[in-house]
Amino acid sequence: MALVDYLSSDEEGEEDKEPDTSIKDTTGKLKRKRDEDNNASDLPPLPSKFHDLYASTTRLSTKDHPTLHGGRKRVTPHVEGNWPSHLYIEWYPATAEHGSLSKLISSLKDKLPPGEATKAHSLLTSDLGAPLPLHISLSRPIGFATEQKDDFVSSLETAIKSSGIRPFVVTCSGLDWVANFEKTRWFLVLRIHKPDADGLNKLLHVCNSAVQDYGQPPLYAKGTATKGEGKAKSARGTIKGKMTNQFSSKAHWSDLQDVSDAFHISIAWTLGSPSQELLHSTESTSTDCFKDFAQARVNINEIKAKVGNAITSMPLQTNIQEAKGLFGF
Repeated sequence: MALVDYLSSDEEGEEDKEPDTSIKDTTGKLKRKRDEDNNASDLPPLPSKFHDLYASTTRLSTKDHPTLHGGRKRVTPHVEGNWPSHLYIEWYPATAEHGSLSKLISSLKDKLPPGEATKAHSLLTSDLGAPLPLHISLSRPIGFATEQKDDFVSSLETAIKSSGIRPFVVTCSGLDWVANFEKTRWFLVLRIHKPDADGLNKLLHVCNSAVQDYGQPPLYAKGTATKGEGKAKSARGTIKGKMTNQFSSKAHWSDLQDVSDAFHISIAWTLGSPSQELLHSTESTSTDCFKDFAQARVNINEIKAKVGNAITSMPLQTNIQEAKGLFGF
């Protein structure tokens, strides 16, 4: 809102004078207008914590009503006192990247029959057209009892901090379709190149260790049984202390599993298994359009834990000194 330009005492007697319309005054105003426009375009992006405040939509029902969610069914049934949770990396594509992804999805739909095209739903924008964040999952949909949830978040924060994993960058390798664990939805995804220093596998290993210590199932684990057979340890500080020690030496990574092929970023979804025509169109779209997006870089500086509607950001360490024994890369 502009400030009111009040007259000074020296100007009160000059109200009847002709306004100054000289070229100098006009060009000065134009210059100020250009400067204001340039400054507006140079504003920094909103911090990620701002988005966390408005990350959750209003709950329409505690029961499973697929008609309220485009036919989607709740994977984990709602249980009173159980807090649905998810660990993930969040990414807000830049304007150019968002445009390339939108073009890619539109190109795919254009290659499909009308009835088939309407079954694919974009994850790039909300129903009102607002850009949405994209995710790299680091856990399955999991849930914690009220007395567990705060201890879990604290334990995971400690484990991330002591793991020595530094910020890193990932790039995407192509398009594919993958199903959720229950085969109730299929997702159009961006496959991810294995990053330097194996950061994604290490983050997943830390997260899997955390959720398993609380009796929750791991993500992408190969032949690993859930520890504790679903019974979480309840003593405050027991798990936190264990995990702090667990990530304090290089020997910890000796049992690291490589599941690089499983990591992805979902950009669209459909309820049914993709038809052969959709798979063929996806392959040709990846060949024709993906090159516009292949150079996009996803900077990974933190992970997020969403427990209920509360989101906790856990930054990766940037000031680790290898001389102190924590394993930098």
